[in-house]
Order: sequence, then structure tokens, then C-alpha cells
Amino acid sequence: MHRAARIARWVTSFAALATVAIGLIVFVGWSANVEAMQRAFMGSIAMLPMTSLAFLLGGASLWLQREQRSRAHRRVAQVLALAVFAIGMLTFAERMSEWDFGIDRLLFLDLVRQHPYRPLGRMATNSTVALSLAGAALLTLDYCTAGGRRPANWLATTGLGIASMALVGYLYNAQAMYRFDAAAAMAISTALAFFFMHLGILFARPATNGVALLISETAGGNVARRLVLAVSIVPLVLGWLLIRARDASLIGQDAGIGVLIVAVMAILLVIALRVASVVQVGEEVRRAVLERAAAAREEAERANRAKDDFLAVMSHELRTPLNAIIGYGSLLGAGIPDPVTDLQQRQLGRIATSAQHLLALIDEVLTLSRAVVGEEKAMRTKVSVADVCNRASTMVEPQARAKGLLFDVQLPAPTLMVETDPGKLCQVLVNVLGNAVKFTDRGVVRLRVIADETDDSIAIEIEDTGLGIAPTDLDRVFDHFWQVDQAPSRRAGGVGLGLHITRQLVRLLGGDVSVRSTVGEGSCFIVCLPRTAAVSS
Repeated sequence: MHRAARIARWVTSFAALATVAIGLIVFVGWSANVEAMQRAFMGSIAMLPMTSLAFLLGGASLWLQREQRSRAHRRVAQVLALAVFAIGMLTFAERMSEWDFGIDRLLFLDLVRQHPYRPLGRMATNSTVALSLAGAALLTLDYCTAGGRRPANWLATTGLGIASMALVGYLYNAQAMYRFDAAAAMAISTALAFFFMHLGILFARPATNGVALLISETAGGNVARRLVLAVSIVPLVLGWLLIRARDASLIGQDAGIGVLIVAVMAILLVIALRVASVVQVGEEVRRAVLERAAAAREEAERANRAKDDFLAVMSHELRTPLNAIIGYGSLLGAGIPDPVTDLQQRQLGRIATSAQHLLALIDEVLTLSRAVVGEEKAMRTKVSVADVCNRASTMVEPQARAKGLLFDVQLPAPTLMVETDPGKLCQVLVNVLGNAVKFTDRGVVRLRVIADETDDSIAIEIEDTGLGIAPTDLDRVFDHFWQVDQAPSRRAGGVGLGLHITRQLVRLLGGDVSVRSTVGEGSCFIVCLPRTAAVSS
């Protein structure tokens, strides 16, 4: 669990327990007729028993919803929240009308009579509003509107404002901030419990409101915490000091206001400078990280270029002795300078086959290295699509015949022309056709050209009835050094560069290659090319 999530869960748990604790102390105080406990040992106004019961229910509901839990926990929490909402709304309706539902006199009626609340046992109007908001917020804690809004956040924020106003009223001895009714007021213990409960609701789902930013370890979180301190704690403390100084006749009202304004400005200036320094430090750290990242990227690019240069040089160096091996093997096979036996002829044939295979691999690596460094160029000219397809199919057809496959080539009209590099297009088709033959044991390998006179591109489809490709692997078949058959004992040779180079070459020609496939039924590779050169090489 991330640090911010742990903090949010801890705050929610503490708020739920604090709400329950205050409600329990007051409820036990009414049960045992202990006057100090009825006030939760705070202030001079007692919390009503029905209010303490609502806090017990609301705190329990918040505790059960402090994280996403089982459906059973959720149902219990919803029932408790509904009870809290009902108590708040019924009492609010009684305050706003002449109705009397009798819920104010359900608990400890004889003891309640000893207190000056009027009507008897009925909580203050601001308490009924805050309680209704808490119940509604707990009921809708995980509800989200179609527009992405969370009603619980707005409800809890409003309730937190009501509780904060009452607490500030007690701090400044301003009765109008916590007493809305002539014969009833929000007790300080009630205001504190409301503060905890609504704060816990906001922290219960921090990702849906500004709490996530406030407790995050980012630069924004650090700035937000300092600004919250500036706009909340500092003015409260300065206001309280001003009132105490004025009550002690240490300062007059006019001078006190002036001193308060200057003090607030000075403190806010200090905090603003501190925030600016934090942002500056963060900016310097970010700049240093970016510089290190740029240096590492440049070093990686140098290493990659060195690798590509090495591949290119080694490919050229390997081709020279390999061509000599192939040449001398051909001379020996032709009986120069002396005739060879049948056994020697077969051995020379194996040498030639292996050498040709190795030469093909070196050509693939060389093509890849040139494409990576941007040295592979396309020499475009107008060519007949049928001629290129025929040349490529002629090179691969013997392999298909040797495996007993039907090799079906559907050539277009000789008049179908494209502006492309015929050599590279032929290499692309040989690669794809060879791949199709390699992974097909029975059935057919088919080449066909799809061209519409109204379209400015052509499509060459190469279809087989081979192994097929799993849907999860379709995006990987064009990766370099990756093959469909990943088993250590795979029957198909190669290093997995053919299709990767094919895509590089097709894109160099201004087109692209795609694939559709069904496992066990075969694959179809589609090479799309523009009729005319759309990009420069």
C-alpha cells in the first residue's frame, strides 16, 4: 500500500473511532447520569442522547466503509447510515415545522427534562443539518453520477464547514456561530464529533477529491499542505491571540485589527517564500534528473550506433570468406581441378546448403543494420507488379513443391504498374512466401494481388494453411528475433529477422504489412503499397 493510501486509511480509521468514542462517552454519561460525561468533558452544553446514538451509528458506518470491503459489510454500513440520515432528517423536519415525531423523547426522558432544551430533547437546527449531511454522505460514499461527480464529497465538505464554524465560534466565544436557536445550541463535543465524521468521509475515498493531492508526496502535495496551514491554522491562532489581547485591555480594537492584518501579511509572505523555495528545489531536482536522463539517452544512442556499426562491419567481413567458401565449393562440385566421388558430391552439397543459409542470415543482419542507421535506400522505378510477383514466386516455388504443397500464384494484368524499388519488393515477397512455406506442412500457399482502379494503392496477399498465429502473438510477429515457434526444439530455422526486415522494407517503400490469422487454420499477410512514390527515400 502506498504511503498516501496508508495515511488516508489511518485518518479515516482515527476519525471513525473518535466519532464513536465521543458518542459512547456521552451515551454512557446519560446512562450513568454523569453530567461531565454528557458534555464529553468539554464546554458547558451537554450533547443530547439521540445525538450521541447517531454518532455511534455514523462512526460505525464510517469504520465499515473506510475501504472497499465485502457486500455484507457494505449492507450493514448502509443500514447504519440510513438510520443516521433518518434521525437527522426527522429532527430537521420537526425544527422546520410543527410536526412532532416523538424521537426526541425516546432516550432518557427524565434526565433530559433537567436540561433547558426546547422543544424538549430536540437537537439544534445546525446539528440536524450536519447530521443529515453525514447520513447522506455515508449512504452515497461510493456513488458517482453520470457526469463523474461524487455527491458524498459535496455533502461532507458542507458538513465539515458547519462543524468548523461551530468550533471557531467556541474558540472566539461567538455564540451566533454555534447557536442558531433560542433554546438549543450545538455543543462543542457535538461540533468536534461532526468535524471528525465529515473529515473521515472525505479521507475514506481520497482519490475522488482533493485529499489525494493533499497527502501525496509530490511537489504539489508539499505546496498544498503549506497553503492549507497558511489559510487555516495561522488566521485562527492570530484571531484568538487578538481577542485575548483585547479582553486583557492590552490593545484597542482599531490597533488590534491593524496588527492582525500586518501579522497575517507577514506570516503569509514567509509561507509564500517557503513554498517558492520548495518549488525551486523541486525544479532543480527535476532539471538534474532530466540532464542525467539526457546523458544516459545519448550514451545509449552511442552504444546503439556502435552496435549497428559493428553489425554492418562484421556482416561485410563475414560475407567475404563465406563467398570464397561457396565459390570454391562450387568449383570442387564441378570437378575442378579433379573429379569428385558421389559421396564427396553429397558432402559438397551439404556444405553449399549450409553456406547459402548462413549467407542469407548475414544478408538479413546487414539489411537490418542499414535500415536502423538509415542507410537503406529505395531506388524507385515504374515496374509491373506481375513481373515482380512472378520473379519472387519462381524463387520459392521449388521449396513448396518439395514439401508437396499447392503453390497457387494469381498474377494481375501485366499493365498493373507501381512506382517502387523492384529489388526490395521482391525481397519482401520472398521473405513472406518463404515464411509461409516454412510453417505449412499440407495444403496451399497462395499469392494474389488486389487492386482497384479507383484506389491509389494495391494489396498483395500471401495466404497459407499452416500453423496459424495466436491472437496474443499477432502484435509480436514483426518484432526482431521473435518466432511463432518458441520451443527449444523448434523445427523451423532462422533467427526471427525475416518479418521484422519485411516490415522495415515495406515502410521504406511507403506502405505497410499486416496479418490476420487463426490458430490451426493458417495465416494471411497483406502487403499494402502505394501506386506512386508518396515518401522520399
